[in-house]
Amino acid sequence: MSTPRPERPFLGAYALVAGLPADDEAPAYAALAELGIAGIELPVGSADAGSSWFRRTVHPDWDLVVTCIPTVMQRLGKDPAYGLASADPDGRRAALDDVAVARDLARRLADDSGRSRVRAVQVNSAPRGDLASVDAFARSLDELGGWDLAGATVAVEHCDAPRPGRPFSKGFLELTDELTALGGRPAGQFGLTVNWGRSAIEGRSATTPVEHVRAAAEAGLLAGIMFSGVTGSPAATAVWGEPWEDGHMAPRGDDPALAISSESLLGPDEIAETLRAAGPDLGYVGVKVTVRPPDAGVAQRIAVARAALAQVTRALGA
Repeated sequence: MSTPRPERPFLGAYALVAGLPADDEAPAYAALAELGIAGIELPVGSADAGSSWFRRTVHPDWDLVVTCIPTVMQRLGKDPAYGLASADPDGRRAALDDVAVARDLARRLADDSGRSRVRAVQVNSAPRGDLASVDAFARSLDELGGWDLAGATVAVEHCDAPRPGRPFSKGFLELTDELTALGGRPAGQFGLTVNWGRSAIEGRSATTPVEHVRAAAEAGLLAGIMFSGVTGSPAATAVWGEPWEDGHMAPRGDDPALAISSESLLGPDEIAETLRAAGPDLGYVGVKVTVRPPDAGVAQRIAVARAALAQVTRALGA
């Protein structure tokens, strides 16, 4: 059954507001509610519907995409064997326990609101190198398939796989291995999400995200796309750090708010090409951006988000 093309994007709000003083966070989220987004990408560490932060911050009309990647990276810093693809049983169990937090959120929100509000739970194929196993990852997906996720898709978010002779950002399984682990599973219940910036980091090219989206779509497994920019330009080092860092750079564009990301590989043409590669069946689309300088205020952050979202919304409607 075909999935209608989404009309509105999600926003990776946690990346946008990172570094804001605590007193500015609530006004920032309130301003996001005026942007017409489908909802926000929420870290699994914040997935507690009963917390005062959640009740104060998450608009009741928003749907959610819950991402595990911040927790995954924190856990890997302490335990290199952590992850859903871990050949180590303890490392794999710890990762499943973290995903269970998203499961519990999805069920609670569905019970409270009478509808499914968690659109997807984005999981990752950690750990790295010989500590990771495609078979172990498939076993984790088998277990997730037996959970009641209240309608949420288990979306494997592809992160850059390592390449010889150059540093990686995340360094998890190859896209082909992730698609293999996903093979034969029910569409809608399982799928793969492409993070544009991380795929570009993997291939050092703006064409790699398009190739990854097309491969997932042709396999009937494309769940979503998260548009996040990146640069390979040394000219941007003073503002954005070393080339090919996973820094959630905004797209380039004519809007004055995007002047700081003029060296981004991602722009309106790349967004449109990526969405064309996705074809008609696409569960969700999101935008994950941050700002520079890190002490930028709420108004600047909202302006960047508005400009980036507008590019994606226009492409969705084309």
